[in-house]
Amino acid sequence: MNKTRTTVYYTDILMRLTRKISCLSILIFLATGSPSYALLMTKMPQEMQSTNTEPQMRTISLKLPLRQAEFHWTFMSREELLAGKLVLRVTRNGKTNEIMIFENGQMREGWEAMSLPNNPKAGEIYFGFKSSKKYATAPNDQLELELQVKQDLSGIGPLQKGILPAGSYKARGTYSGLLDEYKMPDQLKEAPKQTVDKLRQALEFTAFLENWQEQWDLHITSEEGWLPQEQGQQYKQMLEKMRKEDESGKK
Repeated sequence: MNKTRTTVYYTDILMRLTRKISCLSILIFLATGSPSYALLMTKMPQEMQSTNTEPQMRTISLKLPLRQAEFHWTFMSREELLAGKLVLRVTRNGKTNEIMIFENGQMREGWEAMSLPNNPKAGEIYFGFKSSKKYATAPNDQLELELQVKQDLSGIGPLQKGILPAGSYKARGTYSGLLDEYKMPDQLKEAPKQTVDKLRQALEFTAFLENWQEQWDLHITSEEGWLPQEQGQQYKQMLEKMRKEDESGKK
């Protein structure tokens, strides 16, 4: 498991610990082999978050805020996606740092797409991106993500196929997690040392961006995704359980 895939996997586990869904990480892992977290305006456990209010150099991990892609989405053509432009703007004290992720067919140096789910029906490029380069990040940063799509982009998720129409998309948000030195949450006190070491390696000094106010609508063309029927049913049950627990927690 490479570092990018490890980051996606363990971030997913930690996020869902806060949602108190004990079986979720197991179900998603079995269903797709490469878990990722939904873009639902939630944050990592507070005890893991950095207490440093000053800018800190961290790598960046982000996902595109596709409304229907609650956990996974892949585009069928890497070439068609990269023909557009993806830029992250980080504003602090009135000054904006514009970070180009890809443009004109090329990923920028220091960036890569996250690993694809291990499924032959998946597309060619995942909807999440990770930097190896570090950037100054701080809790009160204002974030804006802009995606320019040159032509309609076909894609597929666990349960659906769809199209992201050509156009320009923007979203504002905040960090879902700002991590510095790894702080083990209480829920993982009994975890094997190997697991903890992998978490530390994957998560330390990383800024996670999965906390967007706006969502970008996919045009769904089919209710058949990459999961086989039985696993698809398990996945739907998992999502329904998650939604009910969300609603119960808001009461």
